[in-house]
Order: sequence, then C-alpha cells, then structure tokens
Amino acid sequence: MELNVTIRGEEKFAKFIDEFATIDIDAAKKDLEEQFLADEKANKFVLAADKAKDGAEHEMKYMGVAMSYDAQGTQVGGGKAYLDKGQEIVKKDVTIVFM
Repeated sequence: MELNVTIRGEEKFAKFIDEFATIDIDAAKKDLEEQFLADEKANKFVLAADKAKDGAEHEMKYMGVAMSYDAQGTQVGGGKAYLDKGQEIVKKDVTIVFM
C-alpha cells in the first residue's frame, strides 16, 4: 500500500521531541505514523516512557485525517457506503496537524 503522510505544525512536534525525547525526530515521526495507523481515531501522540528523557510517558494532541483510495483512485469510505464493496485499499493519504 502506498502511504503519504503530511505533518502540519511539524515545528511544534519537533520542539516537543527535542524537549522530552531521547529519540530523534525521524524516529518520532515513524512512531507517530505507526500510532496513527493503529488507531485512526486517536487524537494524541504518546511518547513512551522508555523513549523519554525523564522516564515518564508524555502526550501531545493532534488532529489526524486519513483518506483511502482503491486501485482506480476512487475514495473508499467517502460517504457512499453502497460503493464500498470489497475494494482493496492501495493508497492512503494521511494528514496530521499539531496545533
């Protein structure tokens, strides 16, 4: 599956990572992506205690949206449930906004 991830307000996320994390921004982005794909309704990034400078878990709220598309480029889950009959999702566009 093709995955495109866009982060808005990335400077706020980078500042959060710099302040609290022992991992770099690239590793944090990978964690963010994995957390979002695991639960697309989640609205916060969780920095695990083992990746934090002070050994405590930290959270940062965000807003995330995912758009899924089938092989023909048709949006899956776009509000027309009668069209969503077994299409395989081949592309997903994700936008995460830190405010």
